[in-house]
Amino acid sequence: MKNRKLAKVVLPDVLEDKPAREEPEAPSPDPPKAGRRKHQMPPPSWLAPLRTAAGFVLVAAVSLGVAWGARRYLMTSPRFGLEQVVVTGQKTRTKDGLLARANVKMGQNVFSIDLDAARNRMLGDPYVKSVTLARRLPDTILVDIEERVPAAMVALGDGLVLVTRDGDAFKRVEVGDPTDLPVITGLPTELAESDREGFADKIRRALDVAVDYQQSTLASKQPLQEIHFEAGTGIVLGVGSPVISLVLGGPPFRKKLEQASRVAMELERRGQKPDAILLDHDARPERVVARVR
Repeated sequence: MKNRKLAKVVLPDVLEDKPAREEPEAPSPDPPKAGRRKHQMPPPSWLAPLRTAAGFVLVAAVSLGVAWGARRYLMTSPRFGLEQVVVTGQKTRTKDGLLARANVKMGQNVFSIDLDAARNRMLGDPYVKSVTLARRLPDTILVDIEERVPAAMVALGDGLVLVTRDGDAFKRVEVGDPTDLPVITGLPTELAESDREGFADKIRRALDVAVDYQQSTLASKQPLQEIHFEAGTGIVLGVGSPVISLVLGGPPFRKKLEQASRVAMELERRGQKPDAILLDHDARPERVVARVR
């Protein structure tokens, strides 16, 4: 066997068991230092007020929209149609009459009714002394009224005027007014025009005498017709029909009316009818003079 030479074979590096060559990494940027922030430019100084104004405008717009919607609902909803009017305190005025004067109609929206205007129209009625109106939701108006109550008629000038118990002359007597009231005469027209308190005092005095007369025994048979003021001589009552004059003069009126009642009863027992009974003798107040028909 021939000698053979062994050749040395060198394998390439890829076949050798060598670690793979590592590529060098690119250097990474330095991390930002702690606490350092990116610098930002501040907003312009005019921007903050603009933002505030825009916020106010937005809120106002929303509020107006809500208010408009609520008002539209209140003014148009059938839930608030007037169904009931409750009137208290009236004596001669009727609910229908008051509503007609105030121009208030049933079914009208309660929020569309101007309560102040309605009140002023009601006060245009001379009998209405004071009145208040209020809404009670959803469909009611409350009316509380204080009336003037006529207590007598006063002859002034060429007509008659209604007066209250406090001496308040509030209207001329017209058709439809009460006429079954005593008439007060003998007061000058200028007193009512120039001295209202003095006029009222006279009315109160006359009506006090009327109350005393109504409590006497004579009142049931001889109704009071007239209370007359005589200049310098006091008060004269006209009672019954035909009229009997009770000339009272000054106070004490109640005592004098008791005397007049006894005299009238005595004359009736005798079958006589008095024309006048005079009780105005100041010097001798116990003295009573009767004139018969």
